[in-house]
Amino acid sequence: MVRSVRFVKDAWLNSGLGLLDFVPELEELRPDIFIVNEDGHTLEKAAQCVRLGIEYRVLQRRPEPGLPERSSSELRSRGASLPYRAEICGGWLDQPFINSKCPGYVICAQLTPNPAFTQGGLATSTRATLAQLMAAGLYRMEPETLARTVFRIENGIDQPHRPISGAQDALGLCLPGISFQYYDNGYWPRQVESISDPATLRWLEAHLSLYPLRPRAPGFDPLRGCNLRDSALESLTQASALCKNAIEQRGSDELSESISTCRQAQNVLFPAMFPPQILSEMARLEARGHFQNWKFTGCGGGGWALLMNAVDLPSAIPLKIAFDRLTLY
Repeated sequence: MVRSVRFVKDAWLNSGLGLLDFVPELEELRPDIFIVNEDGHTLEKAAQCVRLGIEYRVLQRRPEPGLPERSSSELRSRGASLPYRAEICGGWLDQPFINSKCPGYVICAQLTPNPAFTQGGLATSTRATLAQLMAAGLYRMEPETLARTVFRIENGIDQPHRPISGAQDALGLCLPGISFQYYDNGYWPRQVESISDPATLRWLEAHLSLYPLRPRAPGFDPLRGCNLRDSALESLTQASALCKNAIEQRGSDELSESISTCRQAQNVLFPAMFPPQILSEMARLEARGHFQNWKFTGCGGGGWALLMNAVDLPSAIPLKIAFDRLTLY
């Protein structure tokens, strides 16, 4: 496509490596002038041009009056303004092989951006899909419509052998506040409710925080050893219903119980979620009184733990829930 432009003499893919991947082509072509913009200027590039006797020019970015400055670096950095999501209770109920047996709620919180959220476990892949839509300007939709679009793109027909990423991630990222997603024999929830009442969300923020765990091991498979025991499935749905009621009624004891019950049910259903090293770490912290209850947020194996009433734990990050629809750009 670039070669077809009549002002272009030639175009090619660089064959080198790293930031100076163009050097082999530069040595072969020996142009009169090598041009970069301010973002792309480095002393190493200038030194290569001096070595080869090529004039090196750095062009300034000067947008038209009234237009903002634009750069690839700035576009990439916009991802930092995207929300995150934390699954509070009911994880895995967004998968039909679970909700076809036992329908129930997945409860998610949309979190405001935080530079500390650098590791996986908070809907990383779905967030990347949302970032693509943002970069294309396709984000001015109702939150649920945006979530459905994200879900369909991430799980498109061009990825037939990839496991379906649950809709809880897309909805958790796009719906402000707390979303109650009721799944019943399908990938998309039959019903979606949400709470954006500031008093309720502040109450929830006062009780919950995230604790960073070690990254997931290479090749981690949360479905390894999956054990769909009926009693555990029922406990999972009961936990999510209890959690929904606890949030609506602001009942801290019920919230703590729902988190504990959810974790215990997931431990039976998906034992691979709970590596022994992480279980030992959490047991040690719990024995020292650093929190009341905990569970993974997401599919476990590492990433982040959701803590109930954390104390004296500097690395724990209090939940900061987005009360209103975020201004993404």
